[in-house]
Amino acid sequence: MHKNKKTSKKKKPVQVQKKQLQQVSLSFFDRINELLGRHDLLWFAAIFGITLLNSFLLYDPRVSAGGDDSGYILAAHDFLHQQRFPAFQAPLYPIALSVIDLLFGMSLAAFKAFSAGCILAFVALTFFAYRRLIPPLLLFITLLLTSINSHVLYYASQTYSEAFYMLMQSLLPLLFFKYFINDSDIDKPIFNQKSKIPDYLLRFLLLGITLVGIVMARNIGYAALLTVIAFFICYRKWLNAGRAVLYFVICMAGVNLLKMMLWENTGLQGSEQVAAFLYKDLYRPEYGRETLIGFLERFWVNSNQYLSRFFMAMLGFRESITSEGVFSPVKPTITVIVYLLGLVGIYFSHRNNKALFFTGLFAGISIVATFFIVHTFWNQSRMIVTNFPMLIMVLFGALYYFLDMKPFKSFQIVLLVPFFLVFFCSLSDTVDAVKKAQKLTDEYSELTPDWRHYLTASAWAGENLPDSALVACRQPAISSIYAKGKRFYRIGRVNSSNFQGFLDRWATDETYIAIDSKTITEEVYPYLIRYYRARAVLGSDFYLILENSETLKEDIENHMPNIRAITSVEEFKTLTAQADNQLSVFYADSLLAPLRRANVTHLIAANLRLNPYIKDGNTINTVERTAMFIQEKYPNIFTFVQRFGENNDEPADIFQINWELIEE
Repeated sequence: MHKNKKTSKKKKPVQVQKKQLQQVSLSFFDRINELLGRHDLLWFAAIFGITLLNSFLLYDPRVSAGGDDSGYILAAHDFLHQQRFPAFQAPLYPIALSVIDLLFGMSLAAFKAFSAGCILAFVALTFFAYRRLIPPLLLFITLLLTSINSHVLYYASQTYSEAFYMLMQSLLPLLFFKYFINDSDIDKPIFNQKSKIPDYLLRFLLLGITLVGIVMARNIGYAALLTVIAFFICYRKWLNAGRAVLYFVICMAGVNLLKMMLWENTGLQGSEQVAAFLYKDLYRPEYGRETLIGFLERFWVNSNQYLSRFFMAMLGFRESITSEGVFSPVKPTITVIVYLLGLVGIYFSHRNNKALFFTGLFAGISIVATFFIVHTFWNQSRMIVTNFPMLIMVLFGALYYFLDMKPFKSFQIVLLVPFFLVFFCSLSDTVDAVKKAQKLTDEYSELTPDWRHYLTASAWAGENLPDSALVACRQPAISSIYAKGKRFYRIGRVNSSNFQGFLDRWATDETYIAIDSKTITEEVYPYLIRYYRARAVLGSDFYLILENSETLKEDIENHMPNIRAITSVEEFKTLTAQADNQLSVFYADSLLAPLRRANVTHLIAANLRLNPYIKDGNTINTVERTAMFIQEKYPNIFTFVQRFGENNDEPADIFQINWELIEE
């Protein structure tokens, strides 16, 4: 007994010493991961609460000036009440909104609450998808930086599709990590009880449904399918890659078959938008399709705009737009660093963590596809905001696994430097955003005069014009929301006619005289307009195209010496060569035809700023130019009805169209 006691006394210090040595050998990452992992549900609850609180503090009661958010609401309303399938934009979001419309009507507050719910669900699903699959430190860095980011949480009170898409894309890792990421998952049953259908068929069917749902939530969701294929190929799972494609095709075919049975055939998901993105200029299809070099240039310009400007603004490192209302300059060096760090993150994750590698593929494919597809003039942070959490995870993952290498383990605490830098910069941005949000009391709060007058005119039209009246305007979806559901007609661009056809007619029939608009005075204009045929635009120069009348020729030669008249098509062609192919011709009747077919009765002419931050007189004049070209031929076609705002304060005017003055 005495010996046993002695022995036990000797062993105890040895055990304590071993335990102390084990504790000393733990790295900084090991210790912090152990701490976070032990109380992960508690940490998650705190982050979830922060997200909820910030979403509430950043609440914006207005409809944005972008227009797409209002379009989603109207598409949902049409789907619910007219069974019209939302074809052009990704349809799943309007379909989801139609449920909110069914329960609460066209309530902006309800729609915005749904977006907030999507953001919160995204945070929750992301936590449970990555829990115990990636280091807790990486997971909580990602979620915490997302929970305080005003750029992301802005969409918690908007009706854009970003919040809903983030929710949908979070379903993919939740499913994929459970059933596909590891070799052992192939035998994991989906249901507790045995089914007559093989488990792998159910798994891939569920994967196909999820991928189709992501695609239907947003067209860039095709990147999710490419990510799954790329992941399987990287690990030489050729059969699984084929099955993923097969079941996606089967599920998408099922959706299209259902659409054909219940609605008109709306075509392949996203085909219309892809076709539009193939043009050099989305609003000027006459410029032709983009070339390979053009797409590469588009990719590089977008890379600089979105990574060195908008992504850095999301991190709180710089402003995307200066106080003067101009975009901050791009910095290619930052773009290259982000790309290199992202590639490092993908490389290390491929060696160390399949879940993080999958995330890197998803973020990379989504971003690269976006930069090739999106036209450079869009310049909107919403194009990459859904990738923000994945980018954070991959970029910090690059630093994490670099510092986890044996030579650098003693420097692991360095990872906290960029984390705290991003945290406090983002928090500062969010505090400023909260202060601005607290000033918003209703849907007209803090609007610039141009938008306030335009939306007031829209609301007036909804209240005072008859139900049969159809008003043409620049932003019909927004107008409809402010007019409590009244429909408006969109004039999205001034439709030009075929310029080459115009030249061919001139060459064949010699029917035209072109007058340089700069040489036309107010005294002679009423006389010249009697011979009006069209308006030609050569770069920045305007030409009035008139009938080739001998009387007109004589009057110009004898009484209008300062008028510059061109009667030869060959002389006119020499001018077109100097216009750098920016050639357009507009016919009043061609512009009137779609308005007549749609039974448009009124139009709103507004002064919406080209640069929303600066009142400099430059406006989006699509409606006004259309009206001007029409009025050149039909001077009395528009009758003034009502003005909103003072003459020098960016007013909006409502006009009535007098169709009775135009011969059938």
